[in-house]
Amino acid sequence: MSAAVTIKFIVAMIVMMNPFGSLSIFLELTKKLSRKMQRSIALKCGLAMVIIMVVTVWSGEELLSWLGITIPSFRFAGGIILLIIGLSMLQSKESPVSHTPADDEAAHDRDSIAIVPLSLPIIIGPGAISTLIIWANDYPLFLNKVEMSGSCILLAFTMCMILYFGHPIARIVGMSVIKVITRIMGMIIMSLAVGMMAEGATALIPALN
Repeated sequence: MSAAVTIKFIVAMIVMMNPFGSLSIFLELTKKLSRKMQRSIALKCGLAMVIIMVVTVWSGEELLSWLGITIPSFRFAGGIILLIIGLSMLQSKESPVSHTPADDEAAHDRDSIAIVPLSLPIIIGPGAISTLIIWANDYPLFLNKVEMSGSCILLAFTMCMILYFGHPIARIVGMSVIKVITRIMGMIIMSLAVGMMAEGATALIPALN
């Protein structure tokens, strides 16, 4: 992939992962834990994100094929999911598609929340997974997937550091700024969603071209 395409992929994934929104949820779920335990969870979460994203890049399309799901239909459905997520973010609300109050309740009953619900589905939710599968389909060459995997490792490391240093970051940035950034990301996600739905619809119904 060219540098411009790689940057576009990274930006799309950053928007889907919603770093500051995910940080606020992380701090809420771990507020009763010691700082050492919080940082341990952040490191485990980073490793889980790497595994989830890399596996999705390399085997997501094969899984869809095995289930009999075409890329155009998945692209259209993914667009609907992103539209719902973006609308929730625009209203400064956490989308029920990727995070529900039930997740918070279940989190308190688990020894570790690093994998579920933090890594999946809060940070790497339906929107991020849809993005990974679609990009892997659009750029199927081996070297392209290697490059995407490298980008995923970089993204996971960055997100891990945001969680690891969550408290000082939250103090510096402030919750009001986090909400503004979340709304901007919501607008971007909705724009991407419309494009995905349009591409999926034209592929499913050639007469729309």
